[in-house]
Order: sequence, then C-alpha cells, then structure tokens
Amino acid sequence: MIVILLCKINKLGNVGDKVAVKDGYARNFLLPNKKALVANKDNLLFFNNKKIQLEKELADYEYKITDKVNKIKELNNITILAKVGKNNKIFGSINSNHIVKYMKNHGIYLKNKEINLPIKSIRKLGSYDVTILVEKKLVVRILLTIKSL
Repeated sequence: MIVILLCKINKLGNVGDKVAVKDGYARNFLLPNKKALVANKDNLLFFNNKKIQLEKELADYEYKITDKVNKIKELNNITILAKVGKNNKIFGSINSNHIVKYMKNHGIYLKNKEINLPIKSIRKLGSYDVTILVEKKLVVRILLTIKSL
C-alpha cells in the first residue's frame, strides 16, 4: 500500500513522503494513529493544502525565534540591583526568577527552565555568565552583573 506520511517516522521517511509499506502495517499502525494517509487523489490534494499551511506556520515560528534571539542579544548585559550585607553577601539570593522578571520588563518572555545559571542561586556581587536556551540547539549567552543598591 502506498501512503503519505504525516509525521517523521524513523527508517521510513519524513513528512510528505510517499512510501510503500505492507498493508498490515498501514492498516494496524499508520492509519489508526493518524501518522499517514492512503495515497489517493483526494488525500494528495488535502495534503498539498495542509503542506502549504504547515510551511507558513513554520516560517512564522522561525521569525518569532529569531526575533526573540535578537532582543536577547540587544540586552547582552543584565544588571540586577540587590541589598548587600557584610563581605558583599546579598540578602537572599539571585536566581532564574529574577532574570525572567527582568526580561519580562523588557518585553522578552522566558521560562525558568530556559535559563542556566552557573550556580543554582547567586549570593555574592559580581559578574556571571548566563546561558539562555531559546530552542533545543539554540543558546544565547549574556552577562549578568549584580550590584549593590
């Protein structure tokens, strides 16, 4: 049976590929799990329309990611003010929540798990190298400077 793949399947093909598979594999796995469509005229037309829509969504997503990266690179240097006690120790600590809040004030929306600090919680003044994981393999490095009030 010839089918059109709707998602990437290892050792079989990528999205949109027309592949020949055994009838049982198509009937029992691919079709019920909506991983493929039978390759007929109607489904080919449907998939071509859907493919255009998917490409448009992918382009929008890539634009949003590059915009987010550019905004982060514009900041490049983040300065957070904190109350300091003896020996330049901070009252409390600075963690990823503070960076998320700072970025949110500048129009960049991040999650805590996207921010990798060199230390779990920072308790001393100074400069620290912070990595932000924007996408699976897309990392942006910024400099975090903590100063006293």
